[in-house]
Amino acid sequence: MTKYFLFFVLISLTKTTFSSDWDQKADFGGIARHRTTMLAIGNKIYAGLGHYNGAGPNILFEDWWEYDPATNAWTQKANYMGGLMYHASGFTIDNIGYVGTGRNQANNLVNTFYAYNPVNNNWEQKTNFPGIGRRGGVGFAIDGYGYLGTGSNFSDFYKYNPTNDSWTQVSSMPTPGRISAVGFELNGYGYVGTGSSSGAQNDFWQYNPTTDQWTQKANVGPIPRQEASGFGVMGKGYILTGDNYSSGDNYGDMWEYNPIDDTWTQLDDFPGTARRYLSCITLGNVAYAGLGTNGTNFKDFWVYDPVASLFENRLKNTELIAYPNPAVDFTTIKIQGLVLGDFSDLTIRVYDQLGQFINVTPVRSDETTLDLSFLDRGIYTYQLYHKEKVIKEAKIILQ
Repeated sequence: MTKYFLFFVLISLTKTTFSSDWDQKADFGGIARHRTTMLAIGNKIYAGLGHYNGAGPNILFEDWWEYDPATNAWTQKANYMGGLMYHASGFTIDNIGYVGTGRNQANNLVNTFYAYNPVNNNWEQKTNFPGIGRRGGVGFAIDGYGYLGTGSNFSDFYKYNPTNDSWTQVSSMPTPGRISAVGFELNGYGYVGTGSSSGAQNDFWQYNPTTDQWTQKANVGPIPRQEASGFGVMGKGYILTGDNYSSGDNYGDMWEYNPIDDTWTQLDDFPGTARRYLSCITLGNVAYAGLGTNGTNFKDFWVYDPVASLFENRLKNTELIAYPNPAVDFTTIKIQGLVLGDFSDLTIRVYDQLGQFINVTPVRSDETTLDLSFLDRGIYTYQLYHKEKVIKEAKIILQ
C-alpha cells in the first residue's frame, strides 16, 4: 500500500517544460529603433527606416537592410529613396517592394511612394499615394494589387496597380479614422484591426477586394490596444504586442485568429520583451518579427513557425504513463497526445535519486520499453526529451 501511495504522489509531480514556437535569429543589422518598415521580397526579409527618440532628439533613419534566412545574416542595401523617414507603410507585389507615406526629418507627413528592386538594389520613384500625407497606416497586397490606408486618424483606403503605376480609391473603413493599426492579407482578404481612434481599439475588420466591402469580425481579445503588430500565415491571423495608449503599458501577449469560425485564441506570449511597434512580416509558411520599443529600443529578431507551433502544442499536452509502475525489470512508457511523425528527435533519459544520468533510449513510437534489470531498487526519474530540451518528467518505482 505504501509503495502505491508513493507512486500516485510522485506522478502528481510531473514536470512540463517545452521549447517556444519562436526561434531567435541574428539581431537586426542596423541601430535599434521602432516605427520601422518591414517587407518580404522573394526569399528574403527587408527592414529599415524608423526612428528613436528616447530622452534625446528624434533620430530618423533611411537605411535599408536585407536578411537572408539561409545564412541568418543581415546585409545593408541602398538607402531609401525618400530619405530619412519613420512610420511608413508598404507591401510587396511580384518580388518588388513598395514603400511610401510616413513622417520625414522636417516633421512633415508625406505621400511619396517608391519601389525597391532587390535584383539591382535600387529604388525608383512611383506615383504618389493619392491620399493626404500620413504616418502609421497599413499596407498589404492581394492578387497583384497593393492596398494602403488608415494612418494619422484617416479611414480612407486606396488600391495600387503596379502595371500602370496608378491608384484608385476603394471603400474606406466604416469606422472613425485610426493610426497605428495592424493590417495583413489572409486567404485573399485584407484584415485591419486595433490601433488608436480616440483611444486604443480592439475591433477587427475584413476587406473583400471582389465586392469592395468591409465586414466587422470578432474583436481581438478582451483588451483594446494600439501600436501592435500582426501577420497572416498558414490560414490563420495573428496579432501580438502593442500597448493600451502611447507609451503606456506594453503588452507581450499573442492572439490567433481563425477565419473559419471567426474566433480568437490566446497563445503563449511573444518570447521577447513586451513592447510596442514590433515589426512583422510573413515569408512562406513562417513569420518574422523584430525591433520596436518599450522606452528602450530593440533590435532583436525572431521567426515564428506555426507548423512547429502545432507540434509543440502537442508536446506540451502529452501524457506519460509508465506500466507496470512499480516495476521489477522492465517498464513501458506510453506517450499519449502525439501523432505519426512526431517521434523524431525524441528520447527518454533515466536518472537516479541523486540526479545522476543512467541511460538514454530513443523513442520510435508511442510506446517505449525501458530495461531496468541492472538497477537497484529505488525511485528513478525518467524524462522525455525533444532534442536537448526536457518536455516532461515523472517517476518510476523499482522494487
